Amino acid sequence: MTMYLVCDGGGTKTEYMLFDLSGHIHGFSKTQGTNAIFINPDAAADAVCGGISDCLQQAGIRDTDLNEICLFIPGFKNSANAVRDRFPKTRLMVLGDEYNAYYGALGEPGGIAVLSGTGSFAVCRDKKGSWISVGGWGPLFGDKGSGYHMGLMCLDRITQQWDRGSTNTLLQTLALKQLHMESIPSLRQGAYKPDFTREKIAKLSYTVAEAAKAGDIDALRILDEASVCLADLAAAVARRVGNDELPVSLLGGTSHMGDIFTKRFEAALKEKLPQCSYRKPMFEPIVGAALFVMYEIVGRMDSREDFLKNIQAEWGTTYVNG
Repeated sequence: MTMYLVCDGGGTKTEYMLFDLSGHIHGFSKTQGTNAIFINPDAAADAVCGGISDCLQQAGIRDTDLNEICLFIPGFKNSANAVRDRFPKTRLMVLGDEYNAYYGALGEPGGIAVLSGTGSFAVCRDKKGSWISVGGWGPLFGDKGSGYHMGLMCLDRITQQWDRGSTNTLLQTLALKQLHMESIPSLRQGAYKPDFTREKIAKLSYTVAEAAKAGDIDALRILDEASVCLADLAAAVARRVGNDELPVSLLGGTSHMGDIFTKRFEAALKEKLPQCSYRKPMFEPIVGAALFVMYEIVGRMDSREDFLKNIQAEWGTTYVNG
């Protein structure tokens, strides 16, 4: 039986899936984040090797039974040799996470995928098979509209509130609880300690969503600004492709905030690209990784409907709801 192993890695978590050409899942694992730009490259490689081994053990097979390992992890290329050394008889491909995110969102070529997780980017596969990607520049001068960006805006708002003499606002209270801090002034030291990580800041995006649902004005403004930033990414891709009528899908951690954010993104998108249509994402990025393999590496699916039915059913019942 022909088997493939795919991996979707980011700054916070990494998922692994072992599947066959009919869409049946034989193994699944989850480890820490593996983006080697932000964590130790050796630790990233160890985590990936562990996740792969776990899937193989679940299926009761050896790496020699694998047709290919395909890793969708930004910043991982310098860590890839350690994985090749661990699995020397299996072909290994290393790509960024924009490719599987695209197929996860849209299910097939055609359209624009916008991802807003810890970071952010937008990507499209045009009719000629070329990939157009914008954003993804990282936290120093990019990642606009991402969870990290929202977290930074949250910190900015609550410290500005404090400087103006506003205390115990809802956004302040929820942010301090999320950060396990006692007061706003404690941020002067706490924010510059090694454990005040990019991931910790990104998690404040859910604090923003919680405050926004309760009507907090500053939180609502943060969501408004982030949604416009993401719509700008989609518009930039549309200009590069030369088509402003493509479907656009939003996926990633911030899309799970629900209507409080996705409706804002839809509205911003309509303003930037009036002819486009918003489409809810079809699958998680790890399922998108499997679809990438089928479209771009295998180059065929004997039955697309059966493949999608099997992988969606097994992913949903076993790994999402189970």
